[in-house]
Amino acid sequence: MLRERGVAWVETASPAAHAQGLAETVAAALREALASRGEARLALSGGRSPIPFLQALACHVLDWEQVKLTLVDERWVSSDQPESNERLLRRHLQPVFDRLHWQPLYQGASPAQDAVTAGAALLKWQPLDVVVLGMGLDGHTASLFPGQPQVSQWLQPGAGALCAATLAADASPRLTLTGRALHSARRQLLAISGEQKLQVLIGALERAPADCPIAAFLRAPLEIHYCPDQA
Repeated sequence: MLRERGVAWVETASPAAHAQGLAETVAAALREALASRGEARLALSGGRSPIPFLQALACHVLDWEQVKLTLVDERWVSSDQPESNERLLRRHLQPVFDRLHWQPLYQGASPAQDAVTAGAALLKWQPLDVVVLGMGLDGHTASLFPGQPQVSQWLQPGAGALCAATLAADASPRLTLTGRALHSARRQLLAISGEQKLQVLIGALERAPADCPIAAFLRAPLEIHYCPDQA
């Protein structure tokens, strides 16, 4: 069914190959954008799973000064907190991070105001060149969670805002790019590992985005990078 939707499938045999392959794909897409337009716009996911990929990406030789980087989503915490996705990127992209043009989502005003501020800044970045998504076992992607009152609206390519303030399942505040930003990307990548997430993905093909947000992205031009084994 994924093939019928125009979704590409890339499967790798090991977590190391998964990280390296994803990094090569992202680096190639950034080079293409740099060659075409002189700059590249990239949105990355946080969490534990992307760490080997981030480390592999930082090893690629690119004109990093012309790469604009933001997050797909962020916890509403400052970058000195352990759960901060910005802190994660700074640590694992350390060899190149200070050369990038960085756009944080967290600003420290309030979740709602930070969403407005980040959205205004990212308006100049549209369309994005590359987005790397992840997926939770509940089918959420970015910080777009099942059952949120506005999740159907936020998942749409025509969502009014580029960035929204949301709540995670534990009611902690988050900031997330919306479908308006995420669907704009020329290259849309989803990285998942393990049998459990594969089954969630398969189930998402038959579910509504409001109940399983990743379902909103299971169509061309999405490219899924899958590894049967988790790191």
